[in-house]
Amino acid sequence: MPRFSAQTDYAKALRARGAAVLAASPTGRFADREQWVRGGVAFAMFAGVYALILSGVAGGWGFALAALGGALAYVVIATLCHDASHYSLARTRRADRFVVFAGFALAGISGALWARRHIRTHHMFPNVAGTDIDADSTSMVRLTPHHAWRPWHRYQAAYAPFLYMVVLGHLALYEDFLHLRAARREAPETFATWAATLEFAASKIIHLTLALGVPLLVMDAPVANIILGYVIASAAASAMFVIINVGTHICDVAGFVDPRTDGTIAHDWATHQAMTAVDWSPESRLAIALTGGANSHAAHHLFPEAAHCHNAKLSRVVSACAREFGKPHHVLTFAGMMRSHFNQLQALSRPEVKAVRGDGQAATVISARAA
Repeated sequence: MPRFSAQTDYAKALRARGAAVLAASPTGRFADREQWVRGGVAFAMFAGVYALILSGVAGGWGFALAALGGALAYVVIATLCHDASHYSLARTRRADRFVVFAGFALAGISGALWARRHIRTHHMFPNVAGTDIDADSTSMVRLTPHHAWRPWHRYQAAYAPFLYMVVLGHLALYEDFLHLRAARREAPETFATWAATLEFAASKIIHLTLALGVPLLVMDAPVANIILGYVIASAAASAMFVIINVGTHICDVAGFVDPRTDGTIAHDWATHQAMTAVDWSPESRLAIALTGGANSHAAHHLFPEAAHCHNAKLSRVVSACAREFGKPHHVLTFAGMMRSHFNQLQALSRPEVKAVRGDGQAATVISARAA
């Protein structure tokens, strides 16, 4: 695996100042009451929408409610489950693990497998060639300059939004099975067990029962309509997940790193997190509520042990340290982030493009061999 350079004064200052912010919080690094309430309200709204759909009273609005239900399922996962995967939601790991399982089961995804990939690969090595599960998981789109160009990439800026709508469904019904096999091979003590098998199976059974089984049993509606409603809900959750998160790393202002041949990276871990993460409106309370803090992404990557309710304050620390030490802190609006993402897709649709200029500070591809 790649290795970062030694910790710098920038990293030490960040950690010390961030630790002071968390120490001053009544809940420490864990979620506060407001975050728990927001998560509870999102789940209650999801349950209410689900009940309305089952009752049949929505009539022609059923498909719209299915889309809303999918979006609310994403909000529940973002507000509660993501932090729980970092053991920063509740003070007990058992509670965190239960929230991860239950929340991701709404989408049919094994929470245990998702948390393993998210923390061990994406968080450690975002935008590093060959190591980031989010950037390297598909050849359908060319997301980074490290990826080989394929003829269909010429049109990726046009078809990518439609592809993004199937991400969670594909993960739940296909990719998860591949991930389980890999996890059993790499960590048999954890995933080649009856407990892991039951967790995996339960996530699929709960999802399919709620999404298809119960509606087919209780609703007086054509089977095709119920299946279409399921597809719409899954597409809405996927679109929310990808649109809100993809531009926080995959865009033309973020850095992409090619390690040296010996596996070393020319900068330290903290610098890497700052240069590869992109914020949008990082102190917006509405954005934090809807996205689980994905809008203040640099703070999350630099302080992954902290619940997202602390991200706004931590973002101020990140911004101040960036100015003081001359380090990057990419801050855009939501529209600017999406424009930057599609600029990246458009640029990488051309086979001759091997690097994309960023925001004037550095080229998007930073070769550690040349450092």
